[in-house]
Amino acid sequence: MSASAIKIDEMAEDQDNDFVPPKQEKKAPNHMYGTIGAKIGWRDCGGEKGRGVFALEDIPKGTIIEVGPVIPVAADAIPEEGGAPDGYLLDWDPDEEGEEHCMVCGYIMMTNHSKNPTMYLENNYEEMTVTSYAIRDIKAGEELTWDYSCDIWFDEEEG
Repeated sequence: MSASAIKIDEMAEDQDNDFVPPKQEKKAPNHMYGTIGAKIGWRDCGGEKGRGVFALEDIPKGTIIEVGPVIPVAADAIPEEGGAPDGYLLDWDPDEEGEEHCMVCGYIMMTNHSKNPTMYLENNYEEMTVTSYAIRDIKAGEELTWDYSCDIWFDEEEG
């Protein structure tokens, strides 16, 4: 850990309040995680697919699902042999040195691939964000997906 990194436990100890977080209970295998007021959440899909993002309520076509801020990553910061952060990066701005790739904060990075996606992504270079939109009506409980538009490194399942 770097000298500037702070452990969350240490942060809590430094807080001057009486808040005691509740004990975390073991979650069911398909437990849905979300945030207050969220219309989407994530859970483990099982198997090699890993985590996925799901609609918690119906989402009409054209709805902005999420606006995720991006963290630019320079092409020369990616190890030649791969590994993190490679595989978790999206192409960003190939014409801007030091911003060739990015990591998007939020649910977008946990959204799985499909040839028949439920959403598409739009980059905003000025605002440094990626916005996801519903490209069709999405039913509550349905998995959100987008087309990675690259050579897929896993067995593709049609959803």
